[in-house]
Amino acid sequence: MMQQDPSRRERGFTLVEIMVVVVILGLLAGVGIVQVRKYLKDAKLKLAAQRCAEIENAIELEENSGGVFDNTESIIDALLEAKAIKSEGTTDPWGTRLEIRRDEEGQYYAISAGEDKQFDTGDDVRRKGPVGDNEDF
Repeated sequence: MMQQDPSRRERGFTLVEIMVVVVILGLLAGVGIVQVRKYLKDAKLKLAAQRCAEIENAIELEENSGGVFDNTESIIDALLEAKAIKSEGTTDPWGTRLEIRRDEEGQYYAISAGEDKQFDTGDDVRRKGPVGDNEDF
């Protein structure tokens, strides 16, 4: 049997070194997950605002070409029938159908219920971004 020279012993990583690396990787993963969630939330808010804008533009085009809408409930169906919008553009990223409303000046606008899927709460989204206290946009 060969004996190894004691000055040439093989070195590996100690348990403490491995634990430090694991802790560092865990911290990096935690920060990364938070950033990904924020990015996804921002993307959904922007998509909801974009869909509202697309519907508002389609309403304006229909009105300019002589289209008349009876009530706000039937506008989306009329736009779908006229092929002015696609069916996937009628819901927000959270799966709720967009609503059409009229402002004080009589102009139509589209609104998303937001993440809580309930209208007239602080997280509703319009063309220009979130309505209410949603500061993340």
